[in-house]
This record gives sequence, C-alpha cells and structure tokens, in this order.
Amino acid sequence: MPESKENLSAEDEAEQRLIDEMKITIESALLQMKKLAEIGLSDRCEEVSKYLIEILKNPKLPKDFEKLARAGVNKMMLNAYMKATALAAKAAIDAAMEDDHQKRSEKIKEARTKLSGAMKYKASREFKQKCELMLETAMFTGGVKAKGPTLAKPLDTAPKIEKTDAQAESPPEQIADEKVPQETADTVSA
Repeated sequence: MPESKENLSAEDEAEQRLIDEMKITIESALLQMKKLAEIGLSDRCEEVSKYLIEILKNPKLPKDFEKLARAGVNKMMLNAYMKATALAAKAAIDAAMEDDHQKRSEKIKEARTKLSGAMKYKASREFKQKCELMLETAMFTGGVKAKGPTLAKPLDTAPKIEKTDAQAESPPEQIADEKVPQETADTVSA
C-alpha cells in the first residue's frame, strides 16, 4: 500500500505542475494581450482571447484564478477596442482634412465596427458619445473646396484697373485730392 500513496502523490505533483504551467501560460498571454491592447490591435487581441478562453475551460484550474483571468481578458479586450476605435476615428478625421473621401469612409466604417466591439465589452456611454462626435466631425470635414466658381463665389469678371506709376508711388490721400475738382476743394475747405 505505501507504493500506491507514493504513486498517488507523484500523480498529484505532476498534475499540480501542469496546473502551474497553465497559470504561467495564461499570465504571459495576458501580458502579451495587454501590449497589443495598448497599441490598438483588437484583431490580434481577439485571437489571444479565443486561445485563453479555451485554456480557461480546463476544469482543473482553480475557480478564483479562472474568474480573475476571464475578467482580465474582458478588460484587455475593452481597452483594445477602445484604443482601436479612437485611432480609427482620428484617422478618419485626418483623411477628411486631406479630402480623401475613400479613406475617410473606410476609417469611419472601421471605427464603427470597433465601437460596436467596445460596446460588446461594456464600454461607457460617454465613450460612445465621444466617438460618435468624432465620427460626425469626420463626416462634416472636408469636401468643401470647390475646383471652380460657385454660386457663393462666382468667377470674377470685372475688368482690372492698372495703377499708373504716379498712383503706385503716392499714398491714397494724395490720389484722392488729385481727383477732386479744384472748385469743390475750395468750397469744402471754406
């Protein structure tokens, strides 16, 4: 019988080592996910999240560790989607400022997709409102410059008056005095 207890403890010890290795793997994946979330790579974070969720389904993991890890995954996913949304909205505004309509449309679509992902992970309403304002700004920015005359700014067809050399050298008051007839100037000064 003593041999069976030793075998049992050896099996328990091996199982505990396996659980410890899984914990280390989960923690390192969470750290990797944090780095990806900080730069807004939500697609890569989604891949890591799926991997972690599969590992966390193992019934041998302690329940409290599993809960903490799931909360960490959700928090990282929220951060990743929020960062990705903000970056896409900023890129949409920049594209609108450059009058690149196609890029602006792509970035607005991307920002809306990322915003829905952020809302899935329970982003705040204030974040949603701020993102919608940024997207609205992007939609209303750019595309205003006309290539030719418009109703507001028609083509200038008035003839240009060229200044003579004497007019160009003298100040405007002297030019005005020269144009006033002498009789009118005497009556005005009297």
